Amino acid sequence: MKKPGPDDDDYVRPIYRTSFGEYAIVAVAACCTLALILMMVLPSPFAKYEKAKAKAALETREKALAAPIPGGEVSVGIAPAARK
Repeated sequence: MKKPGPDDDDYVRPIYRTSFGEYAIVAVAACCTLALILMMVLPSPFAKYEKAKAKAALETREKALAAPIPGGEVSVGIAPAARK
């Protein structure tokens, strides 16, 4: 009986009787697991964008409220009821 060559389809590595495809499956599964863990642990870039956008909107609102109103004095009160 002859030993199979490395180009045979049925060639199996002598160590633990595993083929190269099985190592590839384990490597792909490890990469997917690592990617999933990193997605859960690291902050989302979209969350950073939304936070910066909200902060900019708040600063714009505060500037608009602090700016003087053109046209002079403004009184705030309850207007009398309109007569019909």
